Amino acid sequence: MRALGLMTCCTLLLAGCSFTTAGGLTECESSADCDSAQVCNEGFCLPQPVGCGDVFGPVSKPNTIPLGAALPLTTSEGRDESEEQALNSIKLVIEEVNQREGINGRNFILYICDTGSDAARAREQAQWLVNEKAVPVVFTSGSAQTIAASSVTIAAGALMMTHTSTSPDIATLPDKTQGAAGLVWRTAPSDTLQGRIIGDLLQGTVTVADNATAFANTNKVVLSYVDDPYGQGLSGVVLRRLTQPQVTSAKYNRNADVTPVVTAISTQLPDVTVMVGFSEDNAKVINQLATQGTKGRKWFFTDAGKDPGLFTNLGANKDQVNGSYGTAPAQARVDADEYRQFRNRFQAAYSKDPGQFSFTAHAYDAMYLVALGTAYAAGPDATKPQPITGARIAEGLTHVTPGAGVSAPVYALGFTDFISARDAMRTGTIINVKGASGDLDFNNDTGEAPSEYELWKVENGAFKTVQLIKPSAD
Repeated sequence: MRALGLMTCCTLLLAGCSFTTAGGLTECESSADCDSAQVCNEGFCLPQPVGCGDVFGPVSKPNTIPLGAALPLTTSEGRDESEEQALNSIKLVIEEVNQREGINGRNFILYICDTGSDAARAREQAQWLVNEKAVPVVFTSGSAQTIAASSVTIAAGALMMTHTSTSPDIATLPDKTQGAAGLVWRTAPSDTLQGRIIGDLLQGTVTVADNATAFANTNKVVLSYVDDPYGQGLSGVVLRRLTQPQVTSAKYNRNADVTPVVTAISTQLPDVTVMVGFSEDNAKVINQLATQGTKGRKWFFTDAGKDPGLFTNLGANKDQVNGSYGTAPAQARVDADEYRQFRNRFQAAYSKDPGQFSFTAHAYDAMYLVALGTAYAAGPDATKPQPITGARIAEGLTHVTPGAGVSAPVYALGFTDFISARDAMRTGTIINVKGASGDLDFNNDTGEAPSEYELWKVENGAFKTVQLIKPSAD
């Protein structure tokens, strides 16, 4: 161990003891030499990444299976309730699985980091999770943050699972570095599907169930989008689909100046404004227009806009969005047993309706898939477990969707079928899963599954599902 300048030693007789330099930095050989909130970086104990530190699960139990989460739990406006509730879905699964002896008697624990909706921070946190906490899986959220963190997780051989990242770019990430199965998977479908539906709705190709004339005479559209992979990808698909109306595009940076959008709407006075962005920025646009006296516009929101934070941020102007429509990957399937079971468990645990948020069911399914993939990785012999790696979990995920014409046992993603599904996965059996968010028929080459979409409507400060829509062919 090196020594720099004036130092004091804890106890020279102890192997691996640390030194404190005159500048206050403690030297180290590994993170074990540092405090719990520090990591060893290039020989010095430094603070762990900003936003990290929370751990969920039985940390005092031996031989736990560590997982990581780098999620945008806050924005520039404060806490992000949609992200918090999606995290609660993951926590709910961890509790349910651990109550059933986890994987070969090993419980899951989850290291949680708040990215603050910052892509650079997400990448730094992912680096810490895979290097310092040795997690084989990192949960991410938000397309820009997922893409930023993916190079770190892929290089480390960790599986990345995302429940919200919908950018078409996710499918093109170079994640097949350790076998035929890719290391990036998502339960949220690609925006190539959502963009088609939005375009078809605005052009009248799809009829709105509660109001057949909702988008009649839509001749002028402003397409507002956040200038990141999510906004770019979805707005691009919508723009290609909208062949009839006149479209004006307006971009902005997240949590920054939205003047370009405000200007476009106030000058164009569109029949409909499509808001491809997050609730805090959508509220900024609407509030600024209201201040200028431009009220009573017709809004169409996307999945990231289905967030009760929209009403909070709008304040006195929340009536401006009453009657607005939006789309999101379907989860409020009130006739599906899998969703009802999830909803009832979620409401009992958190006193919230998961249908008022986007992606809560997708997060629930994501954690159950990780648990089943881990069962496959561990193998059939609990006395001789196989290594639980990202590559082996990814290989396991290719066993949850049978090929065309292949018969396979069907299991719901939830506590009722978990033990049976886990046992089948341990032996390498091909199964067919049905999730709270839908059927989840994965393309094993891309790690993603198609989905129906819900058309929702704002009514009295809440989100009401109007109908489910299957995407049309491109």
